[in-house]
Amino acid sequence: MDSYHKANNSTLLRSACAIVFILFVFIYLYFFQADLLFMLQHVLSGGTTRYDKTIGTVVIGLVLYLVHVGVRKIGGFGGSLYALTYFPSLLLLVVLTGVNSDFVEIPFRRLWLWLAPLLLALYVCAALLVRFKCGGIQPGTGVNSTFLGTLWKNLSLMALMFIAVCLCGNSDRVFHYRLRVERLLLSGNFGAALRVGDKSADADASLTMLRAYALSRGKQMGERLFEYPLAGGSDALLPDGKTVRCLFYPERQIFKTLSIRKKGNMSPMEYLRYIESNGLAMKPAVDYILCGYLLDRDLDGFVKTVLRKYDVSSPSLPRHYKEALTLYTHLRSNPSIVYHNEVMDVDYADFQKLGRTYVDKTVREAEIRDVYGGTYWCYYFYGNSHD
Repeated sequence: MDSYHKANNSTLLRSACAIVFILFVFIYLYFFQADLLFMLQHVLSGGTTRYDKTIGTVVIGLVLYLVHVGVRKIGGFGGSLYALTYFPSLLLLVVLTGVNSDFVEIPFRRLWLWLAPLLLALYVCAALLVRFKCGGIQPGTGVNSTFLGTLWKNLSLMALMFIAVCLCGNSDRVFHYRLRVERLLLSGNFGAALRVGDKSADADASLTMLRAYALSRGKQMGERLFEYPLAGGSDALLPDGKTVRCLFYPERQIFKTLSIRKKGNMSPMEYLRYIESNGLAMKPAVDYILCGYLLDRDLDGFVKTVLRKYDVSSPSLPRHYKEALTLYTHLRSNPSIVYHNEVMDVDYADFQKLGRTYVDKTVREAEIRDVYGGTYWCYYFYGNSHD
């Protein structure tokens, strides 16, 4: 009877751990790391293949479980330590998802390339020691309370390993935004790309560049750019291969929409002005130039260009350009153009009034962002934490 209970308890223990492991791997890979794995496959295959998150999750999960089965056959850990038979599988999962956000060629962190083999070697030594010196720790017993205690210890140990995977895997929020945006850009879904992280205040120069490109493709750059957190000024408008770059989206596609002329070592604004003045610019380059001036808070340069490229009296003039012209009119004692728009004038007066209402700088900035956070005025006077 005891042997029957032991076998039954052993089966229950293994089944419970397997179910928990499979659920964790599926949720982790399918919902949290799918974009990262898309990038990995794209980079490692040289762009010749694309990752399917359903198939990829199933295949990776199956491989990891087979690794566990192989480790279990070797023996060593059982009883209260049976969950450790999943350690090599979870270690491989950490190596797979613990990539470097700032990688240039090899996305995997160098730390894991030497630490993972070392931990695996230590694990094998510990397992062999338990098996041959201690006779192995067998899973489960015939006593129900002891089995429940063993089960609880194993599930707790698995929970700790799951937490370690989440902490060691790449969880950089902005990095994941960039991954998802680039994946959507590859599929031509510019609208969905613009919705990625649109409620978050986190951004970097590369994400700013990707959003500017998506807005340009949707002809909304002058209308919506300052609705997003922005980093890097005009230097963030175009890739430079260093601090502003794509992870896997072809950068040539971005330049292709602007000109046939390559950028070279010029800054984004130097490049944009060059192609515009030499008749090499495509239509989207105009909005890039205008938004570049606005990002640098160069109102004089903006006004000089917008008067040449737009009918500023037109109701269809993009919203941010109206805001910039209104601001310019109020800030300059001798403006080259006096711009008035009834709605904009009222809004700007309210903006100024709200700014004078609060003495405390922190409170004033918080209130301004809450009401006028999507305007160029807010960017001009308060910028954001990413500047």
